[in-house]
Amino acid sequence: MAHSFTAYIDEAGDPGIKAKTPVGASEWFVVSAAVVSTERDHDVVDWLRDMREAVRMQQRQTLHYRNLSQSNRHRVCRMLSTKHVRLFTVASHKTNMRGRRNHRIGKPLGKDEFYNWCLRLLLERVTSWCSRRAVLEGLENRSARIVFSERGGHDYHHLKAYLDLLEAQAVSGHGVKLAREIVPGVITPDLVEVRRHDTLAGLQLADIAASAFFQAANIRTVEDLDPAFALQPRVARDLRARSAAEFGLLRLPFKQHGEIPEVSRPLFEKFGYSWD
Repeated sequence: MAHSFTAYIDEAGDPGIKAKTPVGASEWFVVSAAVVSTERDHDVVDWLRDMREAVRMQQRQTLHYRNLSQSNRHRVCRMLSTKHVRLFTVASHKTNMRGRRNHRIGKPLGKDEFYNWCLRLLLERVTSWCSRRAVLEGLENRSARIVFSERGGHDYHHLKAYLDLLEAQAVSGHGVKLAREIVPGVITPDLVEVRRHDTLAGLQLADIAASAFFQAANIRTVEDLDPAFALQPRVARDLRARSAAEFGLLRLPFKQHGEIPEVSRPLFEKFGYSWD
C-alpha cells in the first residue's frame, strides 16, 4: 500500500516489571522509533554504509550499537544527527512502574501490558508528527509503514491486534480519553511488519537511538551521555515546543506518579525536563 512515512521501531532492555527482577536485569526499558519519509527511505541503506565505513565495519552488513566501542557509538550518533530522520523515545524507569495498575482491566501491569502501554505512548507521538508533517507538505496520504525489529518473547500476533484496536478506537473516537491520542489514518494494518534487525537498514537506525538512550539512562560515566546528546538535532519536538520533553523523549513514570534516579536526570534535562 502507498504510504508517506516509515517508522522503524526497536527497543533496549527488558519490558518485564515483576517485583522480583533477575540479577543483572536493567532498571530501564526503552523503545524508540526512527521515522523517515518514503522519498528518503531509499537513502537509509547509504547512511548505514557510511556509518559502517566510519567505524571500519565495511565487511559487515549489520551494525549493532552494543558491539561498538564508546568512541564509535558517539561517531554513529553524530552521523545520524545529520540525516533526514525524526527520532522518538519512551524511556521508563521500571522500579517506579512496578505495582502500577492498569485501571482499564483492574490488575497490575504485566509484561505485555507494560510493553503495549509504552508502545502506545510512542505511537501517539509518532502519529501526531506524521499527521502534522503530511499537512505541512501538502500530502493527501499521511499513513506510515510500521516496522518492528523482531525480538524474542513478544507475541507479534497479539501486538498487531493491539495496533488494530488502537486505530479502530482512534477512528471511532470511542477509546479512553487521554491527554494524547493515536491520530487516525496513520496506522494501517496492512502496513505493519515484523522484520529481523539485519534485514533492514532502518531498524539499525532505531537500534542506535534506543541503545544510546538506554545507555544514557543507565549512566555509569559521563561519557555514557555523549551518544544520546549527539542525537538531539533529530529528536522530535511538538508543534511550538521549545524542547523535545514529553514528545520526542518521554520519561516514565510521569511526574505526578513518581520520580527517576538523580543520576539519570542529566539525560532528561538535556532534552528539556526540569525538577524545579
